[in-house]
Amino acid sequence: MTIKTKLRLAFLLMIVLFALFGAVALTALSMVSRDIGHIAGDVLPSVVATNTINTATSNYRADELRHILSTDPAEMKRLEADLAKLRNEVAVWRARYEPLVDTPDERERYANFSRDYAAYLTSSDRMLERSARNENLDAVGMIKESGRLFDDFSDDLVALVQLAQADSEKTSKAATTVASRGQTVIIAGLTAAIAFALFCMWLVETMISRPLAGLTGTLHKVGAGDLSVEVALTDRVDDIGQMARATAATIGSVKGLTGDVGTLVDAAQSGTLSARAERGRHQGEYATLVGGLNELIETLTKPLFEVVSVMQLLSAGDLQGRMTGTYEGDLRALKANMNRSLDALVSLLGELATVAGRMAEGDLTGAVAGSYQGDFAVLKGNVNRAQERLRVLIGSVADDTEQIAAAVTETSAAARQVAEESDRQLVSLTAVAGAVSQTAQSVGEIAANAGRGRDLATATAGLAEEGRVKLAHLSGAVERIATAHDRIERIAGTITRIADKTHILSLNAGIEAARAGEQGLGFGIVAQQIGRLAEDAALAVRDIEVIVAESGATVREGVATAGEARGSIERIAEAARDSGGAVQAISAAMAQQTVAVQELVRRLSELRAGSEGNAAAAEEISATMEELARMIHRARDQVGRFRLA
Repeated sequence: MTIKTKLRLAFLLMIVLFALFGAVALTALSMVSRDIGHIAGDVLPSVVATNTINTATSNYRADELRHILSTDPAEMKRLEADLAKLRNEVAVWRARYEPLVDTPDERERYANFSRDYAAYLTSSDRMLERSARNENLDAVGMIKESGRLFDDFSDDLVALVQLAQADSEKTSKAATTVASRGQTVIIAGLTAAIAFALFCMWLVETMISRPLAGLTGTLHKVGAGDLSVEVALTDRVDDIGQMARATAATIGSVKGLTGDVGTLVDAAQSGTLSARAERGRHQGEYATLVGGLNELIETLTKPLFEVVSVMQLLSAGDLQGRMTGTYEGDLRALKANMNRSLDALVSLLGELATVAGRMAEGDLTGAVAGSYQGDFAVLKGNVNRAQERLRVLIGSVADDTEQIAAAVTETSAAARQVAEESDRQLVSLTAVAGAVSQTAQSVGEIAANAGRGRDLATATAGLAEEGRVKLAHLSGAVERIATAHDRIERIAGTITRIADKTHILSLNAGIEAARAGEQGLGFGIVAQQIGRLAEDAALAVRDIEVIVAESGATVREGVATAGEARGSIERIAEAARDSGGAVQAISAAMAQQTVAVQELVRRLSELRAGSEGNAAAAEEISATMEELARMIHRARDQVGRFRLA
């Protein structure tokens, strides 16, 4: 059985299974849709209609009661209009509901409602006539009598609502049952479909996908150059077996072709250009490809052999060898380029030999004059530029030699004069060095004295700073005492005010005690004693205020004096710091002068040593200049041998 037939059977079974599943699902959905349509088209409108009628009749009953209680004709007219609207509303909803009545119970209940409602309306008309004439007692009696009818048809409406709800629940349960069964069927169908699909997938995976994946992997390896793979499934009799056998045959052909190509490549790499592949071992395009390879090798080896022959002649010093074979395309261009290269090389080498021979004889006027391309042109330019630069260099050397000879003569005389001057400088430097050494000793003593002055100024500044800090502490303490005196003055003032108030209170108490007579006699004595104590306290406080005032003035004078002393100490400290800074600056300057003088002494020593060396060097230079003059004369004779123009 072929793969196409297997797939057709599998898809046919899946189509049948899904068709059955769809039919069952559509049946269940149609039943659920019918039940939902019944609920939406019959049950829910019935419930809405009966509830609306019940609400309208309740409002009608309430308006009747308000009509009886009202004595305003305008209010009665408005209520009568509302009652008429409610009657019309009930009539409209009854017309909507009557076509929906479809069960015996509903018809019976609705007939009872219609009978009771008609009787109620008749009673309502008579009651409204009595109420309009303000015969309220009769109207109240009639409305009480109609209450039974109202309760009866209200019960009928409630029963109709309950019947509609019961029908809705029954239909909903039926729809739920159908939906549940449909869901069960759908789940079972889906399970069966999934199981069948998984089975089909397993069959496809086992019988088709895995074998195809294996063959694909084999072909990928072959495409990547791996021809050592083994092809399985060649014993199958279906399409997979045919594909496996075709793959094995293809791999065998590719192996044979790559083997022959590898043999040719190995032979070419080893230098055996006579090797050829056997065309009869291959078929079709493979045989054509092998024949083309043989012809390609033959075409490529022929010019190579001729190039080898020409190169052998060139290596033996024979520059007349050329390629003479007949070629086409790039090989023809190779032949032409090879021959042109040899012609250019021979021409360039000939000119270079001529120029080199003339240079060997001292003639620098020759040049390479031929026309060349590429590196040959670069070589020509380099040789000509080198010869030109050599000609310029030798000419410059000749001119410089004449100038150097004259300069050497003058330099020799100058060197002798420098030697004599160096001797005189050496004597002067010795005297200066002695004077500078004495100056260095004096500067060292001054620096030591400046250092002691600096230490004294530093100690003075430290003591002044310490005095300033202690005086600052003293000033702070005096200021705190002044603050405390201010507080004491405020407290004394407060005590004075308390004593005055206490004295006034004692006077008031004495007056009250006098009014009380004998009963307040003891209290009056106590009040007198309190008054005396208040007067004594006031006198003592005044003495304290005088003392505190005097002490405060003294403290304030002390604060001012401490401030002035603090300022003086700070100025002293500042002056001490300035003095210390100046002394330190002097000390630092003297230290720098000491270092400078010592450096000057060292430099003078070095200068004296240098002068001694200069004197010796001047003598050596004089001798060297004489030898250099002799060498310059010999070089001038050698340069004169070259012909520059």
